[in-house]
Amino acid sequence: MPQSRATIERRQLGAELRRLREAAGKSQKDAAAVIECDTSLISRLERGQRSLKVLELSALLDFYGVDGESRRRVIEIAQLARQRQPRRTYADSLPGAFHRLLDHEQDAAELLFAENELIPGLLQTEEYIRALMRIGRAAIFDSPPHDIEDRVRFRLQRQELLSRPSPAEMWFVIGEAALRRPLGSKSVLRRQLHHLQDLIEQHPHLTVQVVPLSTVDHPLLGGSIEILRFDGRAPDIVYQPTFTGGGVYISEEPDISTCTRAFDRLRAVALGPEESRLFVAKCAKELADGP
Repeated sequence: MPQSRATIERRQLGAELRRLREAAGKSQKDAAAVIECDTSLISRLERGQRSLKVLELSALLDFYGVDGESRRRVIEIAQLARQRQPRRTYADSLPGAFHRLLDHEQDAAELLFAENELIPGLLQTEEYIRALMRIGRAAIFDSPPHDIEDRVRFRLQRQELLSRPSPAEMWFVIGEAALRRPLGSKSVLRRQLHHLQDLIEQHPHLTVQVVPLSTVDHPLLGGSIEILRFDGRAPDIVYQPTFTGGGVYISEEPDISTCTRAFDRLRAVALGPEESRLFVAKCAKELADGP
């Protein structure tokens, strides 16, 4: 099933409207009455299977009490959702981009991550997150403390994906460099590796593989990707984070197939899950035994 830029944006629009409706304490039946439609239409809208006319959107936003920046953001997403020209990629740089990524992740049946330089966000400890924010958002982007705290809270909230009922299958392929780089300090990294060991032990739906630095044929050097699979309920998508905080969605089937083949090749050249578990333990022990 081909997917266009508008399809991704309809999903994001639907998720935003669902969140706003729930925050306002309204039911789907209430929303349907406002725009004089059947409740099933609101359900399809919130699943990203339908877009809205301008007047319908305005009526719903009024009903939910949405104004200011939140209203402008939703209107911009809705405008993009109504565009019909297919695009191979969609760059989400609007405020709330990571919240929209979380919406996609919550709906996914399987999540595949490849990360070369850092421990993936879903597996990070709070102090690792804070160290990352300190050298990134605070030092480079000059983000105020409240912005950093919001980002820390969101990353911790996102990790609820790991322990929710019926969690998605998750597969992480991590470069050895991420296990060696002392982000913040060696003690921060050591505790991060112990946390990673605990997650591997506690979550059977979570698989971790390590790619040693000695690996010759690494098919995904230089970047990180996340592949989101929806078990046929919606087209799969690929997400690539950007340095400035947003991300790029890849939505065309040939491109997604290319990314999936690269990920499968990466899994093939990485250490197996058990070897990887032992490798993580070895790295943690070296940190404990070192100066």
